[in-house]
Amino acid sequence: MTLSPDPTWSLFVQLRSGPPAALVYDRALTIAVEAERLGFHTIWFATRHFEAHHAALPSVFPFLGAVASRTTRIRLGTGVVALPFENPVRLAEDAAVTDQLAGGRLELGIGKGLGFGLSASSYAGFTLDQSDRETLYTERAAALHAILGTGRVSDEIGLYPPPGTLRHRVWQSTGNIDTARLAARAGDGLLPHGNSEARGGAGARDLIDAYRTEYTGEGGPRIGSTVAVLPGDSHRDALDLFTTDVSLSPRYYTGSLDDGDHHRYLRERGVDVGSSAEVAARLTADARVRSATEVLFHVPLALEHPRYLECLHRISDEIAPRLVPVVAS
Repeated sequence: MTLSPDPTWSLFVQLRSGPPAALVYDRALTIAVEAERLGFHTIWFATRHFEAHHAALPSVFPFLGAVASRTTRIRLGTGVVALPFENPVRLAEDAAVTDQLAGGRLELGIGKGLGFGLSASSYAGFTLDQSDRETLYTERAAALHAILGTGRVSDEIGLYPPPGTLRHRVWQSTGNIDTARLAARAGDGLLPHGNSEARGGAGARDLIDAYRTEYTGEGGPRIGSTVAVLPGDSHRDALDLFTTDVSLSPRYYTGSLDDGDHHRYLRERGVDVGSSAEVAARLTADARVRSATEVLFHVPLALEHPRYLECLHRISDEIAPRLVPVVAS
């Protein structure tokens, strides 16, 4: 396994519906400001349409504009824009404007929408056939690359504002081996689906290996591996974080935690639970982490959880300092 030099550590945030949307967005803005203060490199925001899986952020660019106005250093990632639902020209315009507002801090993650039938409502809402997802994605990715690469929509029409270096900050999120190879040949970064193996797709390590083998871009491969963590004072304390979350957001867990088996739920979703030292020790041996250029920490709690920010402090103060020197060695 090839170790990636000097990996950075970032934050992946999922906004849940339930509370009024304005309150969810305000809380997410507070988290972004705190993440910057704690030294996270990038903050990535999950984007899904029509409240699919209780998601609360269908349109990421207006929100990132608000984040940009309250921060100065932390990079801003789309995690991710589903290309089959987008016009590549409009997407390029939205991305270019957001990048200007952020002072060149945008990281543009793109994807197909969740696979395995999990984006059925999104495809239906946009009156698209899910069977066309691969074709739509391939065509629109090529168009987006061309627009951002040339700064032109056609020979006669230029993109405004100009995209600058945004073409070199595109990431592709996938659980598909062929798409990982496509991302490599395009010189894009890779955001491998961390749970694809459990759902029948390629494993994250296979995706990363295929991507590294095919990569032809300048500047070296970019691999952003997401790890879900619940760090506490002890394993019992970390489990209490989850128990509290279930009581706060029972609607979120309906249908997936009806048997009340917290251990099984967390295990099946690959959530690392334990003290900060225990979590860090396990992550140092994780092949996804060891091959990453960027580690995306995800805290799978509602943003209004009373100890959410505490988890961020544990990551920045107790986990990342132990993890990164080992990964980089």
